[in-house]
Amino acid sequence: YEHLTKMEEKTLESLWSIWYGQRGALNEQKLRFYESRLVDIHGSSIWPGVLEHYRRFLDLIYENCLIDKSDMIKGNKRLEDVEFDKLDLGKWIEPPHILAYLLAKTGRLAESKEWTEEVLAEKPWHIGALSIMRIVCLRLNDEEAAMRWAVKALPGLSPQTRLWRTKWVRENVDLAKEKLAELKEDLRDKIVARMEDSVQTTSSAMPENMFGVDDSAWQ
Repeated sequence: YEHLTKMEEKTLESLWSIWYGQRGALNEQKLRFYESRLVDIHGSSIWPGVLEHYRRFLDLIYENCLIDKSDMIKGNKRLEDVEFDKLDLGKWIEPPHILAYLLAKTGRLAESKEWTEEVLAEKPWHIGALSIMRIVCLRLNDEEAAMRWAVKALPGLSPQTRLWRTKWVRENVDLAKEKLAELKEDLRDKIVARMEDSVQTTSSAMPENMFGVDDSAWQ
């Protein structure tokens, strides 16, 4: 925050509250607490207790992002058990994003890249995920991919990049609006489908002559 004004700091904090609080106050408290426990990680792949941190974030993801709750994994969850087609990460993008960060910090680069790709599929403008992707690609010695992601990332804050940052924000706001319109259309289609199913179910359950009407009277 060192280069931000007080107003900008307040605005940023409000945005963090929206992102972290997307699934309610209790989940926000859990996420912030779990994230606060990561401050001592220094990138070691054998960092003590790291598997417990993986599980905590996986718990939040499964509790909030499963498409079908019957797919809930019982007992200890493992990264190897994750099936992305059963998850809607758009329901709460921050736990997957932080898990991707944790995987990168602990040397599990391929898995970090996979999770980050899933995050960016939902939110291509996610600043943190774009940064993680660039760093992971560099550490995987894929300089070409790192350059592609660097171009997509939000430019650094400086007088020289102000116009570039403004352009980035406008383009990604437009992209977010397009995504929101798609989600609204998808939700509308789901509501219509449910209403049609409900009507068909009700109709099939009605007796053929429930009102005692003699069809011949209408001929």
